[in-house]
Amino acid sequence: MEEPRNEVEKQMAEEVEKRVTKGVTSGVTILVTVIVTFVISIVVFKFVWAWVVPDLFPGAVEEGLIVADLTWLASLKLAVLVASLSGLYPALSEAFNRQ
Repeated sequence: MEEPRNEVEKQMAEEVEKRVTKGVTSGVTILVTVIVTFVISIVVFKFVWAWVVPDLFPGAVEEGLIVADLTWLASLKLAVLVASLSGLYPALSEAFNRQ
């Protein structure tokens, strides 16, 4: 009677370990995605903004409605927004795939 119980406990322990490993892997994946997106976004926003925005909105730049050159702080704020949104994608896609 003791052996089947030990076997069930081993199976339960293996299942718990698999679920924990999957959860940790998902969490690390989301964290890495957010960090990489954040770093890339800062640089892209800073340099692409100065290149694209004055060409797309010359009147708004002349009138001062839009800045022609984005500050590092503004780039940082936009990067935080984009990185936060990118962190939602893996979690949401995983949740929808389960259903």
